[in-house]
Amino acid sequence: MAIITKDILLTGIRRDDVFEWLGDPKNHDAVVEGAFDAVSGGGGVYELSLSTPGRKRTLGYRFKAKDDSHGGRRVLVDTTGKRTKGQINYSLRTMKPSTNTMVTLRMDYSPGGALGGFVNSSGLSAALDSGLGRMLENLAKAIAQR
Repeated sequence: MAIITKDILLTGIRRDDVFEWLGDPKNHDAVVEGAFDAVSGGGGVYELSLSTPGRKRTLGYRFKAKDDSHGGRRVLVDTTGKRTKGQINYSLRTMKPSTNTMVTLRMDYSPGGALGGFVNSSGLSAALDSGLGRMLENLAKAIAQR
């Protein structure tokens, strides 16, 4: 299993407001738009295209659920695709002051066996990392405009 983790601090926005906004599948349109080479779909179900050395890949992105069962706030997304099957979690934490929210995006995915490890280290991980970073930037812009 490979893991990518990215964070962004949203200042002046309460955690519960981010949780409600991100918990609406249609708002993910603004999160994924422009984050990868191409995006198709809508309403929480997308096909995201990304370029890696030697080939283009498709990452399936499927909104799953809002989760506040553990006392925190998370939004869960399933991912599909060759070498990208796994899960994305948006975890939300309240920072001081309480009007600030830290959003941690964590992607756990399976690039496959030995060949998958090579593919991951030779461009897949970097392409995903870049796209996930742009997703967080999009989230910050969209939530500020709400």
